[in-house]
Formats: sequence, structure tokens, C-alpha cells
Amino acid sequence: MLLFGHPYIASETFYHIESLEAIRRTPPNSIVTLFFTPENLDLIEHLRTHGIRFALHIDSVTDAVIGENLRATYLIVNPKAGIEIQRVAEHYLFDAKVLGYVEDMSSLEKLIDLRLDGAIFADAIIKITS
Repeated sequence: MLLFGHPYIASETFYHIESLEAIRRTPPNSIVTLFFTPENLDLIEHLRTHGIRFALHIDSVTDAVIGENLRATYLIVNPKAGIEIQRVAEHYLFDAKVLGYVEDMSSLEKLIDLRLDGAIFADAIIKITS
């Protein structure tokens, strides 16, 4: 299981963006995160074109399949939908890893039981404003 933002383990930082200008403010080789919405498709295309690794916050298995086809590195999910999304990811052999979003340590055991690829703690995501 991958862990991002766990207090005992050094990990990469994710940078949440909402604009092209915010992408420019992220450090080189960053992992950029954004919500999967039709409004963000231009940002996703920019990330893909420029070879920038990105994570998509998704809500459904349909979004997961689309996110995989958009070549997201990670799919960040609410644990409630996580098990269904993880099953689809395993069945179709996704390259993207499914990460359950957690606020604190007390939720980690639940994610372990769900058998998700990993967990991302809130502290691992830095919001970049334009």
C-alpha cells in the first residue's frame, strides 16, 4: 500500500491546482491534483501534453475509467466509492493507482481493509492559488 502524507514516511507532495497559472507555480516534477470535471479538461490536456504527472479526484467508476484513459497517475477517491473503483482498476489493469483520501490516521485501517492501492492524507496536498 502506498502512503502519501503519513507523518512517519517521507513522500512526494501533491499540488492542487485550479488554473493554468497555478500549474506554473508548482515545483518541477510535481504531482498536480485537480477535480475531474468537464471544466478542467483543458487543464488535463495541458498536463498530458507537457508530460506532467497528475492525480484526479473522482467520484465514480465511470470517472475512473475516463481518468485512466486520460493517463492520470493517481485516482483519488472517497473511501465509500473506493472498493468499487479498485475492483474496476484491477479488472482492467489500470496503470493509475487508486488512492483513498483520508483526513487522519484513524481512517487508515479502513483503507487497508478496502485493499486500495494507497492512501493520501490531507497533509500531502498543498493548494496552489493563481
